Amino acid sequence: MTEASRQPKDKNYNLITVLYQSSDNVESLKTYIQDAEQEGDQELVEFFSGVLENNLEAAQRAKEMLVPRFQREQE
Repeated sequence: MTEASRQPKDKNYNLITVLYQSSDNVESLKTYIQDAEQEGDQELVEFFSGVLENNLEAAQRAKEMLVPRFQREQE
């Protein structure tokens, strides 16, 4: 059984999962950026910073999408 087949087929669950994973990636990427800075590898700093920004945007968008969805469910 694959990981995807074990997950419930719930779009809000999937959105929460993206929020969690994006937020978790942010913390890891901060460490990767620090490591690259310590090594003086500006190319990696820029790459990881771009990926970090993408994850921050994804997490923020997921939060923005969740609020109205949960409000609609409460009605």
